[in-house]
Amino acid sequence: MMKFTNGNLGLNLPNPVQVYRLKRISQAVFVIAIASLTLGCKTKSGSAPVSLFPESGEVSGWTRSGDVRTFDAKSLWEYIDGDAERYIQAGVSKTLTSDYRYQDKVDAVADIYQMSAPAGAQKIFSMESSTDSQPVQVGDEGRFYKSSLVFRKGSYLVRLTAYEESPEVSKGLVELARGIESKLGKAGA
Repeated sequence: MMKFTNGNLGLNLPNPVQVYRLKRISQAVFVIAIASLTLGCKTKSGSAPVSLFPESGEVSGWTRSGDVRTFDAKSLWEYIDGDAERYIQAGVSKTLTSDYRYQDKVDAVADIYQMSAPAGAQKIFSMESSTDSQPVQVGDEGRFYKSSLVFRKGSYLVRLTAYEESPEVSKGLVELARGIESKLGKAGA
């Protein structure tokens, strides 16, 4: 510190060169921190992460009507209270869910369970009752019920549920399932 005097008033002011250096150092640290955060947030390929849900209009007749909600294994009970334990035992790592609307008439929900291994998706799929279901050619294996469709692909288990039954909605669920299957393929499933 340099001591400057101004009449009877004695002020201790910092050296201007030291202030300049300190300012430049703090700016450099800030730039490095921001660059590290930005680079650390990119995916391995450097591109944006792939959404596993089709956007509105990507599948004919379907509109996504809400945000994607995500639940990790610890918080899955908040979404499927009473049934979360069997998914956790099968190795669920996270669950994604999104609401859809078909032809502006029928509400539906799409759930994607990401398991730690394909065996986990197979385990949950095989626990599902096949009574009153029809096999459907989606993913590695799929079943269609009156107003829902379940399929597995790799380490993913997908469940689609419509809140109304009709042949038209049934056809729409199969189309939505194929749209999600396509997205899973792009994500490496």
